[in-house]
Amino acid sequence: MGLCIHCGQKAGFLRRAHRACRTAHREGLERMEALARKAASTGQFNAEALRQSLASVAERSFANEDHITAAIERGWERAVAESLADGVLTQSEERRLRGFRDQLALAPSTGEGAAARLESAAEDRLREDAAAVAIATEDGEHSLDALADVLDQSALSSERRRALLAEAWEEAVAAVLEDGVVSLDEEAALVGYLRRFGLSAEDVNAAGGHTQMVKGAVIREAAEGLVPERAQFDGRPPFNLMKSEQLVWIMQDVDYHEVVTRRERRGTSHGLSIRVAKGLYYRPGMFRSHMREWEETVHVDSGLLGITSKHIYFQGRRKRFRIRYDRIVSFEPYDDGFGVMRDAQTAKPQSFRTGDGWFAYNLVVNLAQQW
Repeated sequence: MGLCIHCGQKAGFLRRAHRACRTAHREGLERMEALARKAASTGQFNAEALRQSLASVAERSFANEDHITAAIERGWERAVAESLADGVLTQSEERRLRGFRDQLALAPSTGEGAAARLESAAEDRLREDAAAVAIATEDGEHSLDALADVLDQSALSSERRRALLAEAWEEAVAAVLEDGVVSLDEEAALVGYLRRFGLSAEDVNAAGGHTQMVKGAVIREAAEGLVPERAQFDGRPPFNLMKSEQLVWIMQDVDYHEVVTRRERRGTSHGLSIRVAKGLYYRPGMFRSHMREWEETVHVDSGLLGITSKHIYFQGRRKRFRIRYDRIVSFEPYDDGFGVMRDAQTAKPQSFRTGDGWFAYNLVVNLAQQW
């Protein structure tokens, strides 16, 4: 006759446990887990008192210390899952969950999946908060100090903290560029954020964020009737600028295209061929032909595109030219560049594939309006 694995008394032939003991054990484990979950979720607990309550439940449900530890761990994991159910981890929720884990001295390997989700959610919230601070145009210094305090209290390493700040800054730039322009206040806030946390332009340009901020500021200045002075180029620009002309921007590896006219003559003949001599035939029929003509856009060259206060310059291996803004009849925007039509009777469309059509098109259009 077997003995009950819970109470140790006779359980009956081929039986391992009494039904009542098995039920009491299961309900006890569920009760302990629920107590731990509630304590972790609310933060309203005393570690010693909680352990005593769990021990009391364990005693009535045939549970041992290992069961208590397991119940605490599962309760904490459930509290993490519930806190993340809405997709947002608040700072107070994070504080309560971390406090419970620290006070109950849970092992580092406890709930590795839940711990990873907690850390990820905490980083997401910090990143969102940092992105908001990066473009805070009111009470910016106070917001920066508050963010620095939160980061100091976080569990992030200095390396990860720096990376998070950079990621948040690029997200902030993307947000302000939704309207296509970086305002003066927004630019000041973004620059102040970089200075406060010691980030360089290279640190925040992994996804092109710094370049995009500068481009947004350039468009703002051009739209306000100013000539932007932010162009950077290694060495001397290869363009022969005119007097009082100012270089605004240079783009490399730009593809230049032109529309060209193609012509082809096609003909047909009718009638029988009559042999006159060896190798010589005579066809007394008719021959008719017609000219077919069409236009197509062809890639002509690739090279540097210079945008100045007065001209558009292009320099490639085969083509070199400049176009005055007041000689352009119209501009055409493309996703990856822009096109122009010159004011000439024989002019054909010309296009430049820059890779950033929004910026290039808006820049040349705004500069042209200053003529």
